[in-house]
Amino acid sequence: MGYIEKVMGDNELVVYRTHRHYIVLFQRLLSSLFTFLVFLALGLVILVPGTDEAGNNIRFVVGVIALGSLVLPAYLIVSAWLRGLREREFIERIWRALLAGLLILVVSLIMLLSPQLRLVGWIAVVVAVVPAFELVRIFLDWLNERYIITNRRVIEVGGIINKHVRDSALEKVNDVDMTQSIVGRLLGYGTVQIITGSDIGVNMFRRISNPVRFKREMLNAKEELHKATAPAKSEEPTPPGPPVESEKAPAPAPDSAAGASIPNLIVELAELRQQGIISEEEFQAKKKELLDRL
Repeated sequence: MGYIEKVMGDNELVVYRTHRHYIVLFQRLLSSLFTFLVFLALGLVILVPGTDEAGNNIRFVVGVIALGSLVLPAYLIVSAWLRGLREREFIERIWRALLAGLLILVVSLIMLLSPQLRLVGWIAVVVAVVPAFELVRIFLDWLNERYIITNRRVIEVGGIINKHVRDSALEKVNDVDMTQSIVGRLLGYGTVQIITGSDIGVNMFRRISNPVRFKREMLNAKEELHKATAPAKSEEPTPPGPPVESEKAPAPAPDSAAGASIPNLIVELAELRQQGIISEEEFQAKKKELLDRL
């Protein structure tokens, strides 16, 4: 069982997975590969030719060429500055190029001033081992960096030994923004930005392979998740409302209602008689009429 399967939940399936594009790997390897080739070449040029004048001339010419190779470390440093990187980010980006440039400068000057010093050749070969290990580390780091879509979430996994996992639930994905340059469309890479409702807010996947399919598979997985959860929500119990009467109570009969009000009418007639509004005869006649209605 791989590491990805270990961090997945029950009934969680991988829908699609991708990685950083090969051009990202090439850019990461360029500086270390250049440093490795330069120091290895310098070491061999110093050690292989003889100690005669012809060998010294060869080492002198290679020293001049090595000085010209400082253009690449200088380019990496200047490009990092032009990108707006400052302080800690700037140091983290340029320290390898800066160290390689200083070592190349020292070895080149020694070859120009003392081409017969063969000890520098062994030092250059030993120094070449350091960028060689860095090449292996960069490749393994790129190989373990994956972007995965499951039927529940989007997962970003990185790290060779110390793993880093960051995921976003599909139900919290609010929007997906994809950017592809002309070169990216030709080579098949792009940047996908996932905007979620979590505290992080935005997940940026830079220069991943096949970003169009990545976006399509993510939207399809989100739609399938919505369809799967929709019936469960519809089956939730409805909140209790006012009780519905199955049968209406029978309305009281008109006679019974009239019978209940007749005594009150008689009392009112008596008050009218006392006030002199109606006479005794009218009172007795109305009273008899009301009593007949009972």
